[in-house]
Amino acid sequence: MTTNNKTTHRVIKWDCLEKMQKIPNNYIDFICSDFPYNISNNGWWAKIWDKIRKNDFWDWDKFNTQEEYLDFVFKTCKEYKRILKPNASAVLFFSYIYAGWIWYELQKMWLFCFRQPIIFAKTNPLPKYKKDSFRSCYEIGIWLVNSDREYARSKTFNFINQPTMKNVMVYKIWKEWWKQTNHPTEKPEKLTQNLIEIFTNPWDVVLDSFWWWGTTWIASYKAWRSAISIEKENWFFNMINERQKRAEKLTT
Repeated sequence: MTTNNKTTHRVIKWDCLEKMQKIPNNYIDFICSDFPYNISNNGWWAKIWDKIRKNDFWDWDKFNTQEEYLDFVFKTCKEYKRILKPNASAVLFFSYIYAGWIWYELQKMWLFCFRQPIIFAKTNPLPKYKKDSFRSCYEIGIWLVNSDREYARSKTFNFINQPTMKNVMVYKIWKEWWKQTNHPTEKPEKLTQNLIEIFTNPWDVVLDSFWWWGTTWIASYKAWRSAISIEKENWFFNMINERQKRAEKLTT
């Protein structure tokens, strides 16, 4: 789709590892992706607002072993390295179980330079059902720069202002009746918008290899950035069509 601000927005329904092979080398200015967390096999339960539910996000979040999951992550990140421009940034969200492990291994393999964690802190975390541990109040993003050096500056880094530029970003999570989509882990649009405006300039190209709830696409569209979004699950792909239409109406 081409908009009246001359940005392009491509939505691709396919497996991300296959489709990213079609993207030219050094083409992408920024990647913002929320990986599967691989926690749906844990059998955990939570009180989600007024109902007790199993933390099962369906098959897209299930891998047979940790090794299989990490192999998928590292294969994806190798494609990221190829398609990102030199010293371009990526912010990737993982479960706290894996985030530190992954950034350490990526830097150890000389794929990326790890710069900082970016913490999405929730002002209204879900209640704890069993009351045997702390409530989960945050999610972890890892900021990576496409360089094999131990320290590298990001190709683009727009320092917005002192209050915004904290690596702990605090937002309220949506209750079910406020959400834009039915995705179980939808993140605030303002969080993604801030990251896009920090790491890109107008008309740069943003990639989200896990389209999920469409927030990266929406934030890119509103900020005059081009976007490539990839999603293979029919349920997610169909779910955000209405959200996409609403965004287009509001910005035309």
